Amino acid sequence: MTAACFASRLRATSFALFVAMSIAGCGDDDGPDESDGGQTMDAGQFDAGPRRPDGARDCTSDEECVDEVTCTRDVCDPMGYCRNPVDPAVCDDEIFCNGVEQCDPRRGCVPGPRETCNDGDVCTLDRCDEPGKTCEHFPRDLDQDGDTDWFCPGGSDCDDMDPVRHSEFPEVCGDRVDNDCDDAIDEPDCGRAPNDTCEDPLDVSAGGVFVVDASSLGGDYTIPCAGTPPSGTVRRDAILTFTLGEARGVRIRADGPATLTGLALGTECGVAESATECSYGFPAEVRARRLGIGTYFVVVSSNAPGDVAVTVEFTEPTEPAPNEACDSAIDVSGGGTFTGSLVDVADDLSTECGSIGAPDVVYSFTTTADHDVRISAVSPSGDRLAWDLRSTCESSASALRCANDSPANGLVHELPGGTYFIVLEGTSSAEIDYTLEVELLPPTPPPAGDLCRNAIPLVLGERTEGTLADKEDDLVTSCGFDFRDAVHSFTLGARRDVTIEIDGGTASFNASVRGTCADGATQLRCARGTPVRMRLRDLAAGTYYVVVESFNAAPYAITVTDSDPVTPVAVSGNETCASAFEIPATGGVFTGDTTAMLDDLQTRTSCGDGARSTDAMFRLELTEARRVVANTGGSTFDTVLHVHRDSCANTGELACDDDSGDGSSSLIDRRLDPGTYFLVVDGRGMVSRGQYTLEVLVTP
Repeated sequence: MTAACFASRLRATSFALFVAMSIAGCGDDDGPDESDGGQTMDAGQFDAGPRRPDGARDCTSDEECVDEVTCTRDVCDPMGYCRNPVDPAVCDDEIFCNGVEQCDPRRGCVPGPRETCNDGDVCTLDRCDEPGKTCEHFPRDLDQDGDTDWFCPGGSDCDDMDPVRHSEFPEVCGDRVDNDCDDAIDEPDCGRAPNDTCEDPLDVSAGGVFVVDASSLGGDYTIPCAGTPPSGTVRRDAILTFTLGEARGVRIRADGPATLTGLALGTECGVAESATECSYGFPAEVRARRLGIGTYFVVVSSNAPGDVAVTVEFTEPTEPAPNEACDSAIDVSGGGTFTGSLVDVADDLSTECGSIGAPDVVYSFTTTADHDVRISAVSPSGDRLAWDLRSTCESSASALRCANDSPANGLVHELPGGTYFIVLEGTSSAEIDYTLEVELLPPTPPPAGDLCRNAIPLVLGERTEGTLADKEDDLVTSCGFDFRDAVHSFTLGARRDVTIEIDGGTASFNASVRGTCADGATQLRCARGTPVRMRLRDLAAGTYYVVVESFNAAPYAITVTDSDPVTPVAVSGNETCASAFEIPATGGVFTGDTTAMLDDLQTRTSCGDGARSTDAMFRLELTEARRVVANTGGSTFDTVLHVHRDSCANTGELACDDDSGDGSSSLIDRRLDPGTYFLVVDGRGMVSRGQYTLEVLVTP
């Protein structure tokens, strides 16, 4: 074999088939190969080595090969052209359950397929465990009764959709159901679980703590205050009884296995109409001031299997509250500390900041001169209380201050001399004890911004520092709660667009913008957030008020800036990415309606509960890196805003936001590299749709 033939074979290894067909041409003699028609192939007819890729850039250093794709390695080949091989390891976000990220040589890092942990076994329930970076597989037990489906190895649950049918459940007589999964119905050993019916109540006359196992109980009776159980929930109940030989007070508490429990106390077993006390919650608790001689029954219910701890406590009987009505209000004109109870108290009055149906009592005081009045109400159990101070007992509209908290505190400045009433109530139907403190102090003026009449004026474009530490709760906002608030004002000399920002650090704030300070009906916008951002467009000339509130007495900064009004562009037909509306390079304001559109794109994250509502598409081309701020403030529904790059791939969003904007609106503020982007105006869940406003700001 000649050296030339040997070299040609080595150079032709990537063309194996061709070499195999040509190998005869490299024999030890130099004669012609008759299989090739008598022609001899020389070494120059083979590939001379690795080819330069089409379109490759010339280079002399790695720096000349940077392609701005973060997950490629940019190198200058020794042959003098650029190569950009992908490096998927750069894309790893170290999150196991969202799958292995990939490197796209044009788009950069992109999500990979999520880790489903599906082992293909119908007898296991599969779950991805992020802390353990592994997949977990549990025996199939859909009804969570502790017994595996009997179609699976080792299983004996004959109905894995019913938690009161399994191998450990006692056979129930007369229901024509195989309760214990032994292929027999109503066999001789059938019966009911202990204390499951009125025929077998648990006697708790001695008081104490009793544990009821709800796992084997049926659902036979009604808790009047519990309503209909949630779909798919099986309510289980047990019967307790006690007999009193003398009048006693009673307190009964039921703590379930991390679920809702119910209690109904009555004089007839299983008769809902006889219940005099009822409770449903986390936990359930009923109290009675005075029960007469006789036998009583308690229905204890649970929405889940497991143990329910029932505490029964008998106390000395007490008299009912003497101050349930306006004409029997207790006089506290001298101030002081007063204790009482809302047990067996009716709901006669309502407060501006309290709960509907809550029990209430009344106090009154009279002064002959101006005073500051400090009021505090606290429950030893930590329950919330509400009170308001009013000039006319029967009218909540005459309230001067209302507080709802635990404890509920408030201070009224410079209260004129006269007669006033304090209506104190619990939350919902809670029957709790309380302590009320009333303190009359020398009059002092309210701090700036505490009331509408001394609102703090704002200078447009300037940052103003504020605090809620010295403020009281005077106003009601639609997006907030009964928190302390401060009032600011600003004035426009002409029609303007206005941006309001309230920064309280890590504290969450609410803010209401209105035309008349004390009138919530004039509210233009209400927002909450950390921080609060609001954009109001084309406001008429005039004075406006900003009510700032928070549960935290934190300091904050508020800035109001104005700009020329922008006329929105009405958009329609932007149903898909192919018909997406083109956003100008400088941005703009756009309006439309998603009501009649289809659901084209969803989000892969929990953002907006998957954003499965109807959506509208916008397209933005960036020739260089820009900061893009997009928001849906002013939309009529709970919007979700997501951004995609290059294409509109379902669950392939680059960014997503639900409620970071104005109220229930969305806000995305990001610096974006050059490229094609699609902005999608979507809705939370499956039913959020309607008229939207999209504002897009594009700045350097």
